[in-house]
Amino acid sequence: MPCELTAERARSLTQALVSVQAEGLTMGADVEAIAERWARGEISTVQMRELVRRLYDGP
Repeated sequence: MPCELTAERARSLTQALVSVQAEGLTMGADVEAIAERWARGEISTVQMRELVRRLYDGP
């Protein structure tokens, strides 16, 4: 994955974390781990969304 894309994803993740904290909330460790994999380019945006949805959809 091009460095520019991973850098942009890393910035997006940082902005998301700041936004969540500004609301007085915290991002769960599982969600943060998935988002970090996305930021590093290990998974696609579609995969990231699916993995996060699975965390909250239950069995």
